[in-house]
Amino acid sequence: MALAATADPALIPQYIAATKKAQALEGAPGWKGRTRMTQAEKILEHLKKNGSITQREAYLDHGIQSFHRRLTDLKDAGYQLRGELRRHKVTGQEYTRYFLVGAA
Repeated sequence: MALAATADPALIPQYIAATKKAQALEGAPGWKGRTRMTQAEKILEHLKKNGSITQREAYLDHGIQSFHRRLTDLKDAGYQLRGELRRHKVTGQEYTRYFLVGAA
C-alpha cells in the first residue's frame, strides 16, 4: 500500500487509514513504540518463571551481555536478589546462581 500511495497520491488517505488501523491492532503507536521488554524485565520474568538465573543463562536465553548491570538495575528498583556460589559438576568452574528473594 505504501508503494502504491507513493506512485498515486490519491491513495495517501487510504494508506494513512490502513496504517492507523494496523497500529491500533498492534497496540503500539508505531515502529518506535515500546513493545519489547527491557533486559531487566527479561531477567525478572526469568527469575519468576524459573526461580533462578545465571549469567550464562541470561546471555544464551536472552542475549543479555551486561548481566550484572541489569541486576543492579533490579536492585535499584527495590528487588532483593541473593547470589549463591556454585561449582560446575563437570568442569569444576565456579559460577553464581541468582535468586529473587523479595519483590519491589
